[in-house]
Amino acid sequence: MKRRGIIVKLFAITASFFIALYAIVLVCQLLFFERFYEHHKLSALEKKLKSFAEQYEQTKEDDSRISREIALFINRNKSQMAVLTPQGKILHDNPFRIVIREADGHEVKISLSPFAAAQGRDLQAAKLKRGDRIEVEGFFEDEAARDWLYPVLIKKAGAKEIRGPEGIETPFPKIRVSGDITELLLPGIKQWNMRQGMLSLALEEWFPLKEVHAAELQKGHLVKQEWTDSWSGVRSYIAIQPVLRDGRVTELVFAYTSLQQINEAYDALQLFYVYIGIGGFALIVLLSLVFSRIVSKPILSLNSVALRMAKLDFAAKSPMRRNDEIGSLSDSLNSLSETLGITLKELQQANDQLREDMENKRQIERMQKEFVSNVSHELKTPLSIVRGFAEGLKDGVGESKRERYTEVILDETEKMEELVKDLLELTKLESKTIKLKKTSFSISELMEDIVDKLSHHLSIKELKVVIVPANEQEVHADSVKIEQVLFNIMMNAIRHAVPGSEITVRIDKERDRVRVAIENEGEPIPEDQIEHVWERFYRTERSRNRKTGGTGLGLAIVKLILELHESRYGVMNTGRGVSFYFDL
Repeated sequence: MKRRGIIVKLFAITASFFIALYAIVLVCQLLFFERFYEHHKLSALEKKLKSFAEQYEQTKEDDSRISREIALFINRNKSQMAVLTPQGKILHDNPFRIVIREADGHEVKISLSPFAAAQGRDLQAAKLKRGDRIEVEGFFEDEAARDWLYPVLIKKAGAKEIRGPEGIETPFPKIRVSGDITELLLPGIKQWNMRQGMLSLALEEWFPLKEVHAAELQKGHLVKQEWTDSWSGVRSYIAIQPVLRDGRVTELVFAYTSLQQINEAYDALQLFYVYIGIGGFALIVLLSLVFSRIVSKPILSLNSVALRMAKLDFAAKSPMRRNDEIGSLSDSLNSLSETLGITLKELQQANDQLREDMENKRQIERMQKEFVSNVSHELKTPLSIVRGFAEGLKDGVGESKRERYTEVILDETEKMEELVKDLLELTKLESKTIKLKKTSFSISELMEDIVDKLSHHLSIKELKVVIVPANEQEVHADSVKIEQVLFNIMMNAIRHAVPGSEITVRIDKERDRVRVAIENEGEPIPEDQIEHVWERFYRTERSRNRKTGGTGLGLAIVKLILELHESRYGVMNTGRGVSFYFDL
């Protein structure tokens, strides 16, 4: 991982951001959670207490509905409630009960406090419901009225017996009753506790009310205060909501809720936050590292492609195919790489062409200089001879020499005329303006005509020409130009042949072409000079002997004519001399 690389930077930024956010959340929870939760709980309790007081004012005469509303309030707010007179007498407190109808139609109300506090879970497990028949053993608060029964045992057929707390002393005899459940009002599972006793202690301590509290209640204001039991040390919260009728207080709704659970939960949360803080920190670091790698991986891949492009390697392509900004960047980079690759190739081709053109230009310039030099050299000697002999004639040489001087001047003039003629022919061929006039003719017949024309040159060196045709067929070419090719090659062969030797002309058929090879007996061409024999004014003997060499343009003319015919041609050393060949 490179120092200050994108992975390190992205990891550091992401981890720092989330760690800071996580630390702020933890600190806020440690410092403010208890007060926030307590404030939230008490605010909600006050609003619901006020709402209950308003409903109670409307349903004062309906005891059954009031009991249900009190039970609902207790279950939802995890608080205890009682409805009192302004003097503190309880009108409604614990609403949880079971009502059964005996065989004679009499209804008995079974109070579940403090029975429910001791056996709440067993009552819950029994799954009592309306219509169930149960048997209850207990004692009546008023034996004559037989309305409220305080149970010590509840039994349902097919279920476990539910027994109340042991050692309850009462002056009343125990009575057993049975019947069908007609009404059932049970607290939630979390209300099976002894808070009803704490409510009684709070009522004893708060009533009679202090003058300041009574004055606030008479004004219709809610009285609220934190209260700590002196015996148990349990922190609680007391709220009293007055019920007003015709501008005066007729009842008080007294609510009690414990704050002890908030303290206990907060103490546990402090230790929990230590562990979750360590685990959360490790998780943030791990997730930040994974996140930074996921985000940076495609960027690093694109960077790798870009680095290869920077080194002019445009074959590199990004493999990413994604429907997002990174995918779009990948496609753009690939398109750029392809475009740059094509452009660079075109530039290289243009550069190569430019180099080739420059090299051709230099070569042409060199050839022009060499051509001028060669032409000057070829013309200088005959011009000097003509000048010298002409001056001799002017000075009045003897009559016996006048004829010789005249012959030399005519001979040199003829050579210069031949040179100029070859130069003009070469220029025409190089201009590519000559159009070939192709006809069908026989190479052997044309060769015999050329041998007749060169008979004088052959006889001087006592040379013999042997024509060897094999399966010859007519060729389709420009007969005039091919005659010039054969004439120049034959002249070259005569000049370099050993006196008294043979010049062999072989004419062979090769598939749909005819090959012509002219071989003489003589010294071979040095291997390093074979490829130069087609150049203008080139001679194997660098002395440019005027007796053994021609104008130096014959083979250059042969080359251009054969190229116009798209012919394959060449020269090679043989065992006895040199062979020039071409095909048509």
